[in-house]
Amino acid sequence: MVRAFFIALLTLVACASGAHADVLFEGYSKILSGDQHIGYVISRYEFDTKKKQFVSTYFLKTGKGPTEVTESLKAVADSELSPISYEYTTLAGKESKTIDAKFKAGSLSAVVKSGNRVQRIEKKIPKGTFLSTFLVYLMLKSKDGLRSETNYEYQAIAEEDAAIYKGQALVGKEETFNGFKVFKILNTFKDVKFLSYVNKRGEVLGTNAMGQGITTELVAHPSEATANQPYSASILKTLFGNVPAGEANVAYRSLKLKEAEAKEPAPSKQMGVPPGQGIIIKAQPDKADSKGK
Repeated sequence: MVRAFFIALLTLVACASGAHADVLFEGYSKILSGDQHIGYVISRYEFDTKKKQFVSTYFLKTGKGPTEVTESLKAVADSELSPISYEYTTLAGKESKTIDAKFKAGSLSAVVKSGNRVQRIEKKIPKGTFLSTFLVYLMLKSKDGLRSETNYEYQAIAEEDAAIYKGQALVGKEETFNGFKVFKILNTFKDVKFLSYVNKRGEVLGTNAMGQGITTELVAHPSEATANQPYSASILKTLFGNVPAGEANVAYRSLKLKEAEAKEPAPSKQMGVPPGQGIIIKAQPDKADSKGK
């Protein structure tokens, strides 16, 4: 159930990496309960140019000791975002659950292991159904795309229980969140309402699980998300292939831009440039002054 709070953590921004894979997004988000920092999410989206497949991978951790909860997901979809497979794992205290799911010819075949219990799921998948982890990609590919005052209705597979649910995403007007211009999106899925703050590139800068008091915020450095909470480099390497640097996102780019600007020498008569002839920095993140609510 923890994962349901973070369905809105879906993003789209290009940054090339690897021989055949383009990293579309990679970032760390801190998880807050009220003002208390309780965990983090590491997520990566990439496109395998050789196989023509999208891949979503994430690792989530909250709590400590007996209250610790971890979740991981690796999901694969084709170039049209039709599901191919996914592996989901969660560990809450001493209770564990894994789902190994595969899709073929419009059907889902999954093996669910919960403790010592093994369950097999076989079901037909209605046309247009996708894995919920790819929601923003589907919104960006829709006829309306991502713009203000639009209503996107869908049906998606909740990876944590291999079940299909109807959902709705209402895109509001553009506002600001943590100094960036964003759209505030109200998403309803599994009878739970979420707010997400998404920029025009599709990057989610934050989420709010309404009524739960749980929020997330994308951060520029991994340490801001993990704080003093331990993590296993070996687990991350097994899941992601390496320990994610978390640099393919707007928060990191904005920080590096500010650092570069701070290092620039002050203009002088000798160093100045004629009006209109200054350096133009491409892909500069949109900025604003206030934080969205």
